[in-house]
Amino acid sequence: MSVSSVDAPAVTPVLNPFTILGATSTAPLTIIDRLWDTFSQKGVRTVFVAIGNSTSSLADLELAESLGCPVNCVPIGAQQVEEWKEVISILKERKRTETATFGFSVGANEKWVLPKNIRVQESLPWWFNGTIDVSGQQFKTERFTQFAEHVCKEMKVKDNDVRIDILKLDTQNGLERSILSALLDAGFRPAIIIVNWQKMPDTDLSTTLAAGHLQNSGYKLLKVTGQQFLYFFTNNDMYQICSWERTDVTNPMLNEIVESTKTQFISPTTVEVDGGTVQGNISTC
Repeated sequence: MSVSSVDAPAVTPVLNPFTILGATSTAPLTIIDRLWDTFSQKGVRTVFVAIGNSTSSLADLELAESLGCPVNCVPIGAQQVEEWKEVISILKERKRTETATFGFSVGANEKWVLPKNIRVQESLPWWFNGTIDVSGQQFKTERFTQFAEHVCKEMKVKDNDVRIDILKLDTQNGLERSILSALLDAGFRPAIIIVNWQKMPDTDLSTTLAAGHLQNSGYKLLKVTGQQFLYFFTNNDMYQICSWERTDVTNPMLNEIVESTKTQFISPTTVEVDGGTVQGNISTC
């Protein structure tokens, strides 16, 4: 089974238009406009993974509704599992009764998503198979590649193409940082990543490193809405522009950028002086 290391979409998104999913909910989600145009070639086989629950399910449901794809949700904790179970029940009955417990399910009765397309995953995609402790709670983990293989097999993705197309992260205790690191290490590059950073990248060093790693790995930050960051994969991997085995420079990436800039704007030129020629550098700016 092959693993897609680059899962770029069929169409590059236009510059601006953004749209808001779940606009009337407590957890609106900013996404690129014309989502179907971007993922039309994958359509119902678009692999959408949502790790952690927001305060509302509406944005996830509207995304699935617009593409016809499943929501592969990874609840963090027992309550989040119950929240998705309530959503599934409402989608089956096509109504939300007064006995509904969670605000997470408000509005779900108005969405046309097949109950079978809410696929609650039991394991958290991670570095390894096992368990981790998060604030005293034990969570079952699964290697990212194995997790994606399982999800894609369930979705009957063609040609054994193991991938994740859209990843949404809404976790606690900075868990999003480790999940993103494990994702990139496994070789996956979803076309769209939406992260609710628990701490802002410019104010917390650990988040700075995680956000910087994401953008240096080929992602462009398109939109910031509060602590919600929308990234789009451009395949401009900055890590690959230089050698990381050099000992003659302090920072190989910075050195490569400086040298490339000098080469671009200063070119060797031959000029005649007093009947002879002189080799020199003339700025092309």
